[in-house]
Amino acid sequence: MSPPQSHPQDDETAGAALSGGDEWTLLQEPRKVVSSSRLSVRRESGGRLPPRLELHLAGELDADTAHALREYLAVLAARSTGGLLVLNLSGITFCDYPGLYTLLGIRRTLPLADIDVEFTRASVVLRAAAERAGLTTHLALGDGP
Repeated sequence: MSPPQSHPQDDETAGAALSGGDEWTLLQEPRKVVSSSRLSVRRESGGRLPPRLELHLAGELDADTAHALREYLAVLAARSTGGLLVLNLSGITFCDYPGLYTLLGIRRTLPLADIDVEFTRASVVLRAAAERAGLTTHLALGDGP
């Protein structure tokens, strides 16, 4: 898998670092932050308190694509001042064990960087994979699609 690419047409940025801790500190991040032929992540943020960033995942979350997501979230966490990260999982069309364990790792490690994690709208495919793996309770997938 090639590294994630941003697309020039998606480079409307969220702006420079915002002061006062009322937003995520994201410097010049494009709207589409991870993109491959199999997994894409689109971001939305709002001026809410506590600071909130929502990422919409779409496509396949597996051994090949999970690495790009982990890398992006590591950079995001390093630049963040904390807050709430919401992962909307409604667009996931395939998920294997490495994909599930990536989500579990996100849930367990980002709070160490002062980032709360919430999974929402998990697709039927993702829910079925989590159930087969016995990870439904550990992942706390939130409400359905």
